[in-house]
Amino acid sequence: MSKLISGYNYKKVSFGSEGYKDLSGFVELQADTDRKGELRIIDNGGSWKVGASKTLYSALGEPGFVKVLMSDTQVAIKVVPEGTAGAYEFCKGAIIYSTSLAETIMRIASGTEFKPNTTTRCGRIDAVQTDEDGSTTVLLSFD
Repeated sequence: MSKLISGYNYKKVSFGSEGYKDLSGFVELQADTDRKGELRIIDNGGSWKVGASKTLYSALGEPGFVKVLMSDTQVAIKVVPEGTAGAYEFCKGAIIYSTSLAETIMRIASGTEFKPNTTTRCGRIDAVQTDEDGSTTVLLSFD
């Protein structure tokens, strides 16, 4: 029996029934371990955005708004309430739509190669801290 999902037909096959494919001859693919990083810098043809990894987004407590602070070598991402002046909004997929933020992070992560029309992962979490006001801040390094 065929089933329709999002406009596509496919056949549902149960174990041992006709059409069932034995996967023992398939080779398992492994995720690239060298493509790790807590930030994703995404190039959409010259328009840049910044994405948080699941780990980073969870460490922050899945906030809606953050402030981003920078030193010469690190980035600090601090959770702030909605309506905070100068805050960035995390949109669907933990994305911040800001070309200027992405370009600034790219300067700090100068040891990383950022290719056009791709997503590049960079940065590692150095610390997760609770500030005096109770907000969470994550410190990232790029060496």
